[in-house]
Amino acid sequence: MTTPVVAVTPAATLGEAIAVLAGKGFTSLPVVDETGRLLGVLEEDDVVLACYVPGPRSPSDPDAGVLLGGRTKVRDVMRTPGAGTHPDTELADLAERMLEHRLRSVPVLDHGRVVGVVTWRDLLRARATETSSRDMP
Repeated sequence: MTTPVVAVTPAATLGEAIAVLAGKGFTSLPVVDETGRLLGVLEEDDVVLACYVPGPRSPSDPDAGVLLGGRTKVRDVMRTPGAGTHPDTELADLAERMLEHRLRSVPVLDHGRVVGVVTWRDLLRARATETSSRDMP
């Protein structure tokens, strides 16, 4: 699990979220309310679609297809409900769920609040640690 959590609110602009995703090298961000409760998830493919593929907005809309720094908010493109997991979830079960639903990361929830994020890289690190510990005498 990765901590501390970096998240965005639904009122953040897409440009602000992009800056966090690109600046931190993240593939997704939890979307939380002011108390840290999970509302949704913003995945990088959601952002790419919003930025480069014109959506239901009018083709004459100056933000259609190019939303960087525009008026578009995270709430307009985030996935809801957000898929969270409990801190005690078995990694094999979580990996299966992530693969089945094509999730690159899953927020870890404690009483509804985001306390961490498990990514594919976290799963690989756990496996590498497990493998190296078995190879030790």
